[in-house]
Amino acid sequence: MKAAVIHEHGGPDVVALAEVPTPEVEPGEALVRVAACGLNHLDIFVRRGMPGLPIPLPHISGGDIAGRVVEVGAGAPTELVGRSVLVDPAIDGKAIGEDLPGGLAEYVAAPAKNLITVEDASRLVEFAALPIAYGTAYRMLHTRAAIESGETIAILGASGGVGVACVQLAKRAGLRVIACTSSAGKAARLRELGADEVVDVSEEDFSAAVWRLTGKRGADVVVDYTGRETWPGSIRCTKKGGRLVTCGATTGFEAVTDLRYVWRREIDIRGSDGWTRSGLETLVRLVVTGELKPVIHRLYPLEQVREGLAELEDRRAFGKVVVTVGEAT
Repeated sequence: MKAAVIHEHGGPDVVALAEVPTPEVEPGEALVRVAACGLNHLDIFVRRGMPGLPIPLPHISGGDIAGRVVEVGAGAPTELVGRSVLVDPAIDGKAIGEDLPGGLAEYVAAPAKNLITVEDASRLVEFAALPIAYGTAYRMLHTRAAIESGETIAILGASGGVGVACVQLAKRAGLRVIACTSSAGKAARLRELGADEVVDVSEEDFSAAVWRLTGKRGADVVVDYTGRETWPGSIRCTKKGGRLVTCGATTGFEAVTDLRYVWRREIDIRGSDGWTRSGLETLVRLVVTGELKPVIHRLYPLEQVREGLAELEDRRAFGKVVVTVGEAT
């Protein structure tokens, strides 16, 4: 099969299209013909190499997978063959595309229990946008931050995959959304998505802007998965008794926390790690009913996966970048 293979850690040029053996299906597994695979910053981190998490090379990344089952192993339900599915990437404390071979390939093997069947095969690209970004956003907002209608939420990095998902899900839950982004063009698109106020961080300090927009009270919830560059400002614009939630640190994890704000305002700092199966099933249902439309920045064929990764890495993307494999509609 064709696959985008990482042969060594480094820059985008270490990803190369190659012919590799099609995965053998083990008992309890299914072989999925990949139709679409969403890209995430996790793919960039895996390619660069993550300290403390060695990954055997060569490696195929890509965790957001939608496609069609073509074969099942012993013990797996035979009725899955021919069905369109979304793959839950979480497997026993590991993740497809990170610790395990991923979906930037023509085929991927996964436990049959990790497959979520979908009826509308014409929307596989949309389904492939869901697991890591939308799934992470859903759990972070609803489970960890415990958002409530009427609250104010400030979202940093609002134009990325997780950020856009947070904007859509927070608006759906009835929150006032302050979206922070890095350009006027992205700001306009965030307003179209429903953001109540947008802060262009290239023009003004986001923390001061959120403080001003909330009448110098701060936001009930602040979402910051940027890390080192923005964390001090996020602390300052969280209200007394508010929640600061994070699911990552794209600019670095060694962030400075001014503890005076934490104790004086009694701020809760809450981490959120990943997604849940029930959350993914809910998101699939919302897409099917038309209540949620995942934002797709651009589609790239597998042969142009480097370009897709560069679009994401250079922060030119608004929403999800998705790689199509073969025929995907």
